[in-house]
Amino acid sequence: MRKTLFILISLVLCTSFALAEEMPTGYYDAVNGTKDGELKGTLKKIIRNHTVMAYGSGSNSSWYVFYYSDQDENGYCMDMYCDDWKKFGAPGDAVSGCNVEHSFAKSWWGGAKNDAYKDCYHLNPSNSTVNSSRSNYPLGVPEKEIKTAGSLRIGKIHHEELDVDFSVFEPIDEYKGDFARAYFYMATCYGKDINGNYDPTVCSAYQGWRLDNKDVGSRFAMQNDNYLEFQPWEQEVLITWHRQDPVSVKEIKRADAVSNFQHNRNPFIDYPFLAEYIWGDHAGEEVNMAQLIASFEEGFIPGESNGWRDGDAPVVVKPKYGVTWMVDNEIVRLDSIVENKNVTTLPDAPESCSPESSVFMGWTTTPIQGTSDQAPEVLFTKVAELPTITADITLYAVFAKETTESGAAPAVYTYDDEHEQGWTNTGTDKGSYWLLDSGKELSSPAVDLSGLSTITVNIGTYGGKENNTLRFKANGQDIGSITTDKGSTMTEFTWTNTASLSGIAPITFYSSYGSNKGIRISSVTINATGASTSYDRYITSCDGTTDVMIQPASPAAKKILRDGQLIIIYNGREYNILGL
Repeated sequence: MRKTLFILISLVLCTSFALAEEMPTGYYDAVNGTKDGELKGTLKKIIRNHTVMAYGSGSNSSWYVFYYSDQDENGYCMDMYCDDWKKFGAPGDAVSGCNVEHSFAKSWWGGAKNDAYKDCYHLNPSNSTVNSSRSNYPLGVPEKEIKTAGSLRIGKIHHEELDVDFSVFEPIDEYKGDFARAYFYMATCYGKDINGNYDPTVCSAYQGWRLDNKDVGSRFAMQNDNYLEFQPWEQEVLITWHRQDPVSVKEIKRADAVSNFQHNRNPFIDYPFLAEYIWGDHAGEEVNMAQLIASFEEGFIPGESNGWRDGDAPVVVKPKYGVTWMVDNEIVRLDSIVENKNVTTLPDAPESCSPESSVFMGWTTTPIQGTSDQAPEVLFTKVAELPTITADITLYAVFAKETTESGAAPAVYTYDDEHEQGWTNTGTDKGSYWLLDSGKELSSPAVDLSGLSTITVNIGTYGGKENNTLRFKANGQDIGSITTDKGSTMTEFTWTNTASLSGIAPITFYSSYGSNKGIRISSVTINATGASTSYDRYITSCDGTTDVMIQPASPAAKKILRDGQLIIIYNGREYNILGL
């Protein structure tokens, strides 16, 4: 990939900044033979202690470093956020219209002006307007509400686990690897140490990265559970960009210039393949430094080499499995899935089939053989519910046949210390109540939503300092909410349904607040009085004329691999992994 070449310039000490300072003997020796968290923790010990520059302009400041690290051969400031480059003035002077951008947003650790705040390996000169538009968003590939700011694409993607859209920013291809390696550096230098402890200087405010605020990008990109630091989706983005945009001449020279001031290195620029041992395909393997080539060694080809000494690294082959989606024995979509990964989206709900009284309920792994008065034990309506797929499977669309009853008996669903059967609770048991905070949910048995009348809950805030909101949803859509009063008292609230709802589904209760700022809940009562519609039969076929359900397609779809792509042959037709 093409990268912009540049020459480091100094008015006084021309050569001193054109080359990197001499690396201490054995700088990376301790890394050899380590793996996973031990590897990352060892790198942290190597790079964490360094000279901290002043933030902003002036002598020995960010802008002083930028003068030598980000100036091209014509005197322009190389702005990775904007194509409208401006010329440098004197060393230490800010470039007109630009400011110092934290590519790894400072709000992710709380904004304190510590070592991370001033670290030039992730600081960049940026157009001021673009910097503001980028906000504190994480790196990612936007999928909707996309706009441009400078050379960036900014927009939203969906977070499956949190079930919410959030904003990301995407640089141009030429700089994607640069940003990824800056993130790897920050996660290593200021993330967990070799013993799994958070950095006491940088991350003490939140005992790790800040995850409690939906307006801070780290809520969606970072995690504090283990040494990997990033959430899986962000890790995948970064390692992909790291591979697609290898270390360039520009990046090597910039790192050398920063090293002259800070006296530490970015390991993922020096030895790019180290990222594979932590976040990539070689996680779990011990590092063999003899197999790695450094970017400062002869034989490393900037813009091409991945850091493995003898050409391409061994390919780690992960088995892929075919997933067939069936509606009434017709294929609606096929997928190819890497082991231990789930599909990213479910097919849209099919049109209601004949008879017209049949409604789509979800997907199941086993076709139902006959009539039933309850839903299948496993019924998937959203991606988060899918299991890990480790073999070829077929998923069947499940429909329910309606019957209308007059004067149907009231249905009451209660959850408390004595009534938990059929409910699912991932909240934290606090003895007299359960805490629903970040990612924790309480789900009822399946409820006939057409007859839902009231929901009564006994709830309170956690901590008592502010109003909190308990939300409830069905079929992935919010149907109501109750806001608590301030204070520590548990209070009973009743919510009355005024909407026209349909279908049978669990009602899930959750709080949108972060860790330790959620809802205390001690009991729930759901009243479905006046229900007039019930479902007496669940089927995996649209055929309403028989009580015996149609079996899986026969003959089974045949899977073949052609030019590295999964092809499925069904009834004489060929389908690719998108079902086309």
